[in-house]
Amino acid sequence: MDVSKLNIYNFPPLPAKWDRIGIFFVSFAAAWTTFLLLGMGFCWYNRHLPILKIRCLPLFFGSVIFLHLYWCMAQIVYPIGRSMPITIAYTVQYFIMGTWFPLGIALFHAANLRFLHVAKLQKRFAVADAVREEARSSSRLPWLRRFHNMSYTRRVITLILIGVAIQARMIPFMWVLCEKYHPSFGIPGTEISGATLPQQVIDLGRGWEWWPSVVWQFIWTWGVAPFLIIRAWNIRDTMGWRTQTIGACLSGLHATPMFLIASYVPAFNGINAYFPPSQWIHLHTFFLEIITVFIPAYEVIKHYMLMKQTEKRRTSWDSESGQTINMEIPVGGKNASRHGSIAGSSLISELKESKVERVLGMATLHRALSECPAPLLEFSAYSDFSAENIAFLIHVSRWKDTFHRELEKSAEGEVNLEQRAGDFNSALEIYIQFISARDAEFPLNLSWDQLKCLEEIFEGPARIVQGEHGKNAHSPFSFDAPLSPDSEQTRVSGNFLIANYTGEIPQSFTPTVFDVAEKHIQNLVLRNTWPKFVKDVRIVRTKSISSVSSYWSGKTQSTL
Repeated sequence: MDVSKLNIYNFPPLPAKWDRIGIFFVSFAAAWTTFLLLGMGFCWYNRHLPILKIRCLPLFFGSVIFLHLYWCMAQIVYPIGRSMPITIAYTVQYFIMGTWFPLGIALFHAANLRFLHVAKLQKRFAVADAVREEARSSSRLPWLRRFHNMSYTRRVITLILIGVAIQARMIPFMWVLCEKYHPSFGIPGTEISGATLPQQVIDLGRGWEWWPSVVWQFIWTWGVAPFLIIRAWNIRDTMGWRTQTIGACLSGLHATPMFLIASYVPAFNGINAYFPPSQWIHLHTFFLEIITVFIPAYEVIKHYMLMKQTEKRRTSWDSESGQTINMEIPVGGKNASRHGSIAGSSLISELKESKVERVLGMATLHRALSECPAPLLEFSAYSDFSAENIAFLIHVSRWKDTFHRELEKSAEGEVNLEQRAGDFNSALEIYIQFISARDAEFPLNLSWDQLKCLEEIFEGPARIVQGEHGKNAHSPFSFDAPLSPDSEQTRVSGNFLIANYTGEIPQSFTPTVFDVAEKHIQNLVLRNTWPKFVKDVRIVRTKSISSVSSYWSGKTQSTL
């Protein structure tokens, strides 16, 4: 065949190139895929843990799957890409880059936007006067009202699917219009340019048909990613989510500029033979997979190590001191609120000064919840993203205190049905806010049996109050409002409407209705949030001591 007549349409496929570089690419792709699957399997196996459950792993894993498939395709371009017809090879890359990659990046940033959403909602547990969302949309358009009433995750995924659907329609339409991929049809002026075969191959990887994919990349990496970095910069969480978000966003800033430079700067032609322009995008994918999968896996390992150390220290202290832990929560009533500031300061001082083994037990946690829950609540809201657990324990304690006072009245013959209805409505509000899978923004991590027992009592009334589909749009309410049924705030607390159920109260409703769930959440807090809180308090003490020491050492040196 005359070499001068060869072009991208009649160039024959060549044998696969299994040199050292080709073997390296395939071996590396196989090894990394295996390692990545093991990491994803480890995270999925531990998905019940709070640090993973709150992340919404399906979003992250969906992103990783799409991006990794595109990454694997790029790793085999060097060894076997030449064994395909040139136009077919570029067509495959064009379609995958225009569909798989945007969808993977969109799912990834949707998961990261969820980080900001969770941080915003958790903050409302700790801020009494936080601005609350409207539970329902007032829009007259049914489709807009339905969209507004969706959960955050569904809204984001809906927008992503709309964008990907537009992109998926544009890609084949532009491919049909572009004559360079099929010389028999297309718009005049879109045919291949270049007199030689190398020039034609270069022109095949450029052109206006690639720009929609490049624009999507630019929007995500230089529009959404910097926004996420700025918004997440001052969030200090204990589960590595902030590090994961910022690291993943920073690792992608180079992708689009380097892809364009490698595609259009002639000096990169020699590099492109071994490292194609799309590899700069796949380098971002590689770092993104490390950050997305293995940082959470590392946090899970840290969690288990912290639990083991905490249990070991607590057990050794209990055996040495011979203490017995009182498993009953002290009732938080008027005394607790009256002396809260004094008791709070003394408890924080004890956490800072006492042996760490002594303060890791359940007794100290009970004292913190009854005397000064605000520091623990703020830490769990701003750092641990588990404020619903602390808020639940606080509300149950105050509800039980109200119920016990009314039981004392009933012993004196002062009980009435109105008080019992008020008690049930307060308990129903706790169920709606913290337990109901349909209504709670952050449902408690209860077992199926525990949830089933509570649903038998409260789910029917909850559906009457909230509607059949549930609202799932409540905001945590202020802890300053009393839960007493004879209060003026029984119906309204701030911007939050308290449950007003007027039907028949189940016979199984008793003051101990929340005891099993309460004990479960206590143990969960004791193993997860409480050791981190104690560690954080002691770190703050260490920093304050070191800052004072440095100040006085500086003063001493200047005096000398």
